[in-house]
Amino acid sequence: MPVLAVFVLLANACEPGSLTAGILYGKSETPLTPTAKLEYFSAPTVTPNPTPTPEVEVCTETSGQVKRFDIPSSLLKEPLTVSVYTPPCFSLTPEKPYPVLYLLHGQGQDDTIWDNLGVFPIVDQAITAGQQPFLIVMPYEVWNFDDIDKTPFPDAVIEELIPWVEQHYPVCVERECRAIGGVSRGAGWAVRLALTNFDLFSSVGAHSVGLMAGDWRRVYKLRESYPPEAFPRFYIDRGETDFLAKDIDLLRDTLKDNGIAYEYHVSRGDHGTAYWRAHIAEYMQWYMQGWQ
Repeated sequence: MPVLAVFVLLANACEPGSLTAGILYGKSETPLTPTAKLEYFSAPTVTPNPTPTPEVEVCTETSGQVKRFDIPSSLLKEPLTVSVYTPPCFSLTPEKPYPVLYLLHGQGQDDTIWDNLGVFPIVDQAITAGQQPFLIVMPYEVWNFDDIDKTPFPDAVIEELIPWVEQHYPVCVERECRAIGGVSRGAGWAVRLALTNFDLFSSVGAHSVGLMAGDWRRVYKLRESYPPEAFPRFYIDRGETDFLAKDIDLLRDTLKDNGIAYEYHVSRGDHGTAYWRAHIAEYMQWYMQGWQ
């Protein structure tokens, strides 16, 4: 009797795309006759399991962090103390560099004033809601009663602090994403630093500004070389009973006379933390609008 030869391919799908082949066959000493039948059994088609899509890690942080540093300063002859706020879900390798806001405190204060004014929860909430994340850098001017024309503090900010920040953090180094602001004396420094380093800052917050002597003249001098649209954005505000109202309004009038864009606000209050705390959310929103 003829012997049936059978070839079978069996599949064992141990891993996606991996097949284990087995062949079953019989052999007879009698040659096959035409009535012999040969059958082929194909293994079932094995569909590889799809490669799992890597899970994207979703950050659930809702608050940033503030760290304080003492950085070397040859200009100050002592370390420059600075607090740095990093946003929720801060990364050393972000998709794009972070904008930076430099905030300068007033006379008789230090860098902790921004915590006292409630800056960080306001910024946390805005970033968590979808605003662009950014860093806040808050230096401490130790000798904040020194003569403004003799202290090395402004040079330390420009020549030492900003390079240190840009070396240690993944921040944007373009003018368009660097802002500066302050309260009282710190606002005065913000205006001066923006006017004397024209290519560095795109936004200037002058909150209850203690305008420094002669700085309004710098605006006229700069207008000889730059059109109004080349100037940074300005936000000027004061309380109704601010004892520096005359100087604050001088800055407003100077910008207006030169066709330079600005915002100007007068609200109930005087010159102090209660007034600034009442408006700190408005300040932060204005800075953030510069990066939209």
